[in-house]
Amino acid sequence: MTEPDPFDRPGTTPAPRRRRRPAFAGPRDEIDLPPLDQLAPTLDPPWTKEDTDTPDRTAAYHHPDGHRIGLRVQPRGLAIQTWITAGPDLPPIPDGTDIEQAEAQAANDARIQPGRTWHAVLTTRTSKAMAADLGDLVRDRLIPALTRKPKHITTSTPTDAPQPNATTEGPAT
Repeated sequence: MTEPDPFDRPGTTPAPRRRRRPAFAGPRDEIDLPPLDQLAPTLDPPWTKEDTDTPDRTAAYHHPDGHRIGLRVQPRGLAIQTWITAGPDLPPIPDGTDIEQAEAQAANDARIQPGRTWHAVLTTRTSKAMAADLGDLVRDRLIPALTRKPKHITTSTPTDAPQPNATTEGPAT
């Protein structure tokens, strides 16, 4: 066996390069949620729940008038996105006096227009009873938007004491 020459370059193995996160990046949180089909609310008729390809991550509801509600768990389980899309038709304006027609037109103008969507987000980090909070969000914020679209966007800010119904709303398209 030959002795190594002290002037030979020593053999090296490349060390795997570690990816470093920037100092401003926060911790990578992830929340384990139960499957969404267990959290999804039961809506009164005529709303019907549709079967989806991914019942653990998405849920969908359909109304005979063409309205649709969708629920989706966002990546890492930190939020549940919800939306409602208005059906293709507005209620007809009845024949009657000019005042009645103006009131009917004002009611149509105040609602989500056909094909438009309204979004609301449930933050799962601050929710203690997710199934109840998700049901309240759908019943109290999404479905009423079909007849009276909210004029403002409600946002939640993190506090020391979690709020049971921390949500964010806003129009999308």
